[in-house]
Amino acid sequence: MTSIQWHKICCPNTQLQLKTTLTGGQSFRWKTHGSAQGEFIGVFANIVWILKQTSSHLLYRIVGELPYPNEGNQDVMSETNHPVTVNKKRKTSAKANLAQIRLKAPEPDQYTTCRNLLYPLKYYEQLLRIYFRLDIDLAKLYRQWTTCHTHFEKNANQFYAVRQLDQDPVENVFSFICSQNNNISRISNLVEKICSNYGDKICEYDGMAYFNFPTVSSLAALEVETNLRKLSFGYRAKYIQKSAEEIIAKGDLEWFQKLQHLNYEDAHRELLSLTGIGPKVADCICLMSLNHLQAIPVDTHVFQIAKNYLPHLGKTKSISGKMYVEIGNKFREIYRPMSGWAQTVLFCADLKQFRKTEERTLSKTNDAGIKDL
Repeated sequence: MTSIQWHKICCPNTQLQLKTTLTGGQSFRWKTHGSAQGEFIGVFANIVWILKQTSSHLLYRIVGELPYPNEGNQDVMSETNHPVTVNKKRKTSAKANLAQIRLKAPEPDQYTTCRNLLYPLKYYEQLLRIYFRLDIDLAKLYRQWTTCHTHFEKNANQFYAVRQLDQDPVENVFSFICSQNNNISRISNLVEKICSNYGDKICEYDGMAYFNFPTVSSLAALEVETNLRKLSFGYRAKYIQKSAEEIIAKGDLEWFQKLQHLNYEDAHRELLSLTGIGPKVADCICLMSLNHLQAIPVDTHVFQIAKNYLPHLGKTKSISGKMYVEIGNKFREIYRPMSGWAQTVLFCADLKQFRKTEERTLSKTNDAGIKDL
């Protein structure tokens, strides 16, 4: 299934900076599309998307898709944000089969349809609105954060409209297990290996095959560790297989739904019980998938950023568990309920500076990048 034409959502570029949001270390499945300036191709919700933006709109094309959620799987986005909308006032359960949208869709004058897509266009628009959290006025948040600290004010102009993605927690867990002691390019390669070896093929486009992210059960089989080691995952292979096994034992996707409804501290503590999940990865999952927007993932970049707020860290070269908590609490004290989102903006600013340094020193190191402290 493909949609060769562009569709658009009203979204001023003051509310979304597409490039930094997609390539700033939140998701690892987006890349620039061909030679086109400002176009990105990537996968989420079993769909291969091409995205770009104008000053007033977010534009999207769909070049391949599979029914979502996966067979034998269920969507675990929060019920209040679920994209299967029967009407403006009533939404289906988070466990609903998305095929229902075709059975209960409103009249054509309410939804623009496209006959070669699986669902009405309103469905894809809703997915994008959820993914980019477009219901939140980001310009208002920036104004608030700018008054919180001069450090944010210095970075806000260049790194305007960086949005906090709302991602699938299963993909998020295993992607950030891959992130440990790794850089963004290598993380992306490992995530694609997981998808191509254990996911379902969505389509081929421009000579490339695209796959969805596999189910937890497909990563829990005992042979997964051996196979992933052969694919150069190293110690991460064990973490992936064991954590998948543990997630199933805890209740699989229903466990993730439970974590969304827990408070941040309890959800973070639950995630730490998984093999290979440390404080930073647990915070990434809380922030990027479970709507705990006060979570602060502290990696080497955030540690350096924190020295602007905690000067006594200036001479510290490594971080203890106590310091990890102190840094998170300081960000929460300054930036309040959505402090994790504010930290994402600052992270992107630091990451760009880091990338320039990495390009100059690439011949000297093979493993600079995102560290799980």
